[in-house]
Amino acid sequence: MDTTLCPECGALAEVQRRDVMESTDGPVEHAKISCVRRHWFLLPLASLERPRPLEPARNEVRAR
Repeated sequence: MDTTLCPECGALAEVQRRDVMESTDGPVEHAKISCVRRHWFLLPLASLERPRPLEPARNEVRAR
């Protein structure tokens, strides 16, 4: 599954489809995305934001 972030709410969103659309500057790849809060968008692929990987949890308990 290809994921990104919703441009409206920042929640996790799934890339459902990719298509190439013609423009005056040549073909541009677009993606249809939908987020867990039911927003959906058709955006240029270059404008999608990738989710950041989770950082490992730090062990707050120190040995004495």
